[in-house]
Amino acid sequence: MTKERWEIARLALASRTFLLLAMSLSHSIIPDLYPGDDVLQFDLRLSSTTPSWSSSSQNELEQRHTCFCLQGHGCDIYWKSRRRRLNNGSSSSPPCADNNTIASPNANDHRRSNTANSDNRHVWLDRFYAFILPPVTKWDAARFLILSVDPWARYPPDWPLEERAGKNVDQTHLIESESTTSTCSDSDDAVCESIPERHADTEYDNEKRFHSSEQAHAFLPLLPLVIRYTAIGLMKIVPSDILPPTFEATAVLSAILINMVTFLIASLSLYDLTILLLKRDDALESNKSKKYDSNVALYDNETQQQRLTLAKTTAQLFCINPAGVFFTTAYSESIFAMLTFAGHAIFVRGQCRPYRWTTTSLCWIVSAVLWMLASYTRSNGTFSSIWLILIGISKCCFLILNCSRQSIHRKSYAHITVQCLSVLMLHGVFALLVAYPVYYHDWRGYNFHCLQSTPSTTLQSPTLPSWCKSNVTGVGFSLYAHVQRKHWNVGLFRYYELKQIPNFILALPVLGLSFAGAALWIRDSWHRHGNQEGQRSVTSFVKSFILWSFVAMGNSTNGFYAFQNHAKTIDKSAVGPATMLRGQMLLSYYAVLAGFAVVGTFLAHVQISTRLICSSCPALYWFVSSLLTPFLTTQRNEDSGVVCSIFRINLDRIIYFYFALYNILGIV
Repeated sequence: MTKERWEIARLALASRTFLLLAMSLSHSIIPDLYPGDDVLQFDLRLSSTTPSWSSSSQNELEQRHTCFCLQGHGCDIYWKSRRRRLNNGSSSSPPCADNNTIASPNANDHRRSNTANSDNRHVWLDRFYAFILPPVTKWDAARFLILSVDPWARYPPDWPLEERAGKNVDQTHLIESESTTSTCSDSDDAVCESIPERHADTEYDNEKRFHSSEQAHAFLPLLPLVIRYTAIGLMKIVPSDILPPTFEATAVLSAILINMVTFLIASLSLYDLTILLLKRDDALESNKSKKYDSNVALYDNETQQQRLTLAKTTAQLFCINPAGVFFTTAYSESIFAMLTFAGHAIFVRGQCRPYRWTTTSLCWIVSAVLWMLASYTRSNGTFSSIWLILIGISKCCFLILNCSRQSIHRKSYAHITVQCLSVLMLHGVFALLVAYPVYYHDWRGYNFHCLQSTPSTTLQSPTLPSWCKSNVTGVGFSLYAHVQRKHWNVGLFRYYELKQIPNFILALPVLGLSFAGAALWIRDSWHRHGNQEGQRSVTSFVKSFILWSFVAMGNSTNGFYAFQNHAKTIDKSAVGPATMLRGQMLLSYYAVLAGFAVVGTFLAHVQISTRLICSSCPALYWFVSSLLTPFLTTQRNEDSGVVCSIFRINLDRIIYFYFALYNILGIV
């Protein structure tokens, strides 16, 4: 690992540790106001297991008695046949899992006792967990953690319990969420069956019964699954007296560790992606010899140092980005950024070796798998499909431009048409694969609510959600979009209300930077490819705009597709660190940045725009890095031959202040 990578890794870990400690200190000093009944909260169950700082340690240790694992939770190996009992005003504590049913290397291992009153537990360690873990569970993090700990939280209330095949499950362990009663119709030959007792007598109450499972559908399952199995893995390899005293707290500790690791990988992936893009002109030069080595420097030391500075600045900006708090708590931003940035870095690395088809194909496959996992983490992962489609269209445009620039035989047009269609089909297939996890999640949620059945039991529920009855087949219906619209009021201009003005103000900086980056890329591209002559009519302007769009797409082909046979046509003066950050090859990245800015402004909740864009768009950091790097403050306009200065009055201070201010607001 190079010196620059070590510095980025240290900054990534240091920034996460600082934010975590600052959030914990803020949580312990500032009173935690009750957010309201409609805000979900996550119970760590640490109050009965952690002694207070001012109490006698020996007396407190005698009172510390609670179970580590609850029945039906992810730590219970029989969770599929158990369900946690709802506490309907009862004073009895939730049922605990038996010692021999807790996930561990050996079910009879004495150290995995389902209790926290062990003499081997360290008081200071439990106090540390009580200090560091609660701030990670706030707001939407509580939803992710509940889905991680309780697998049944994603299911509707009437989903039947599963019987373990080939196992005789003790019926005393089967805990159902609602009492059952036997119903029978005397007027016909209907068979009496046991169904959950219905407490809802009105349509409103019936819809309210499904609120929890519907809202859970808005949170895709990859992060909860990773947290759950990481917590189970910690249970298997770490002594119980070192882990937190409850499985819920262990899951939160797992979330912190996962975010630390994934954020570190994301920052290094962004650095590698930037380096690969900035060195791509080196690869174009070595393309003549069909040999590429990313460590070979074909330019002077000053240019090489500029590239390293740009890549390092880009990664450092990501480490201190204004949505840093969301990358630290139990949100999905860190793992999503890792999967997205790593996919792009691997994709570009494969494009740097056009004559090694095996390596290129493998990089394509690995990138597609990473982007599929990203789509299974957050729905905005489907933007990677748009990115792939843009790449395919760009390659098609290049084929057509190349055909128009050369005197090609008429028979070659058929070959180019077939080649263009094959490129579009290949990119279309990969785009569908990347978007498939969201469709699968939607299909699975529809089956949960509308087709409630198991191989051994069929439950005919007389009360179903209204959208089940109006969408019998489920074709053309998106449960995810319905839930977002119903519970979070997501839709075109739906968030445009007077009370949301503060949220628009908070999102204004990141939206402004995003739109500015896309606008400057368009301006630079127009100067390169557009008609510089004055347009005397709307028709001529439209023609010039269409021609510019086509040429810009054709010259933005990612990798070496456009240069395998035409490396000599590249203007080396136009390919450098300054232009590469807003260069013609980055059209797809800035298009995705503009797309996220449009979604955040007009469709989604505007307050999520900061973490949405910061976790998804490398182009944001490239644009900001180009504004902050000193040697980019002055650029030579190749067309006019004059030197133009970028307008910056303490711009670097303003941007750093913005990054720091939003992290401070998140901590508080």
